[in-house]
Amino acid sequence: MQSSNPAISVIGKAAGYNFGGTAEQTATIQGTTTKSIILVAVTLIIGYMAMNYSLGQLYYYGKAPTLLMGFSVIAAFIVSLVTIFKPTTAPITAPIYAVLEGVGLGTISSLFEAKAPGIVTTAVMSTFVVVMTMLFLWKYKVIVPTQRFKSIITGAVAGIFVLYILNMIFVLFGSALIPSSGPLSILISLIVCAVAAFSLILDFDAIQSGVDQGLPKYFEYYNAFSLLVTICWLYIEILKLLSKRES
Repeated sequence: MQSSNPAISVIGKAAGYNFGGTAEQTATIQGTTTKSIILVAVTLIIGYMAMNYSLGQLYYYGKAPTLLMGFSVIAAFIVSLVTIFKPTTAPITAPIYAVLEGVGLGTISSLFEAKAPGIVTTAVMSTFVVVMTMLFLWKYKVIVPTQRFKSIITGAVAGIFVLYILNMIFVLFGSALIPSSGPLSILISLIVCAVAAFSLILDFDAIQSGVDQGLPKYFEYYNAFSLLVTICWLYIEILKLLSKRES
């Protein structure tokens, strides 16, 4: 099963195997939904606490806790790799990832909040609205993830990834491939936000297919983790877009 999310791709591959479990031993949509709510709630709570702490550091010392930010982002990346390559660890690693992601997003969000008070709340609410809208469009088949649709979104995500890597290289040499402000910058952010939003359609579809084919119970946490990865990406892109509008 094709997906723009590498974590979701694991679900598609696993769905091709027969694990031979009973109904009580297999993943369900209800279980996945519950785990998703738990992970998102953990990320939000930890993120809120981390943002307040970081804002305090900014106001009192004039600088953000970059060490905390760097550690949490790198640690979250490592934990995500462990989860992707060893899905059986998801019941343990998924909550850890949610905590680390919350710290990372909270510290990063504080930088935006310090410049434009209220922007984080707007970004969180906007992300929630987009996720629920995409879920509605997928559930009621307003948008059907055909093979062509999957190919386009997956290709777009790959293109964005390459663009971001190239931009990072340009930044190291004192330049930038992606403009930080202006109409072109806003247009790029809008496109990236749209791709991230449509990636949710692929995630929902892959999770449903995996559940239908009887994936093991631990995939409920893995499914939730996979969805959280896309939601966090969407949030960051919306936050960046809103910051460009403010500037």
